[in-house]
Amino acid sequence: MRILVGITGSIGVLGIHSYLASFLGQKEVEELRILMTPTAARFVSPRALEALIGVPVRVDPWTDAGQMISPPSLVKDIDLYLIAPASATTLGKCAAGIADTLVTNCYLCYTGPVAFAPAMAPEMWDHPAVRANFERLKEYGACILPAGVGFSAALGRSIKGALCPYKEMWPLLKALVENARKPPSEETDTGPPAGKN
Repeated sequence: MRILVGITGSIGVLGIHSYLASFLGQKEVEELRILMTPTAARFVSPRALEALIGVPVRVDPWTDAGQMISPPSLVKDIDLYLIAPASATTLGKCAAGIADTLVTNCYLCYTGPVAFAPAMAPEMWDHPAVRANFERLKEYGACILPAGVGFSAALGRSIKGALCPYKEMWPLLKALVENARKPPSEETDTGPPAGKN
């Protein structure tokens, strides 16, 4: 399985290295490609992330030689595009077809299985605009992974809205890819519903 991960500027990015390391530890994963939005790169240094997981991370759509990278080349031959953590901003851009980062460009260029793993404040999860974007992305065929529970230092308590836990995420992603590989007559609905559990 070849996975492209698009990392966005959600607070959930602070723990993403453990998810990436877990993907690399799965025997089914042959290759992991990683993109970050410029905002995500302000939370976590791409170079530090590369050092932690040993996989190149791309943020800039331009090479050192000044040539623009083709988004179709980045999604070529992948089996799954996972956008995690998915911020409300990137969700909205993907739903509206706005391609101003490598992460959103690749979303618009890829026709295979796509999963979004949102991470945001519970108030944002419940906002009608965000809910509408969830529904729009589902109409386009994307899978919206359920929210996890995380501790909020600001509130001093656990709240829903964190990144979907890896132990829940991985089986859902495997099922999504396996379902996409089946002939049309054998396909079943294995994706989780949009929003929180």
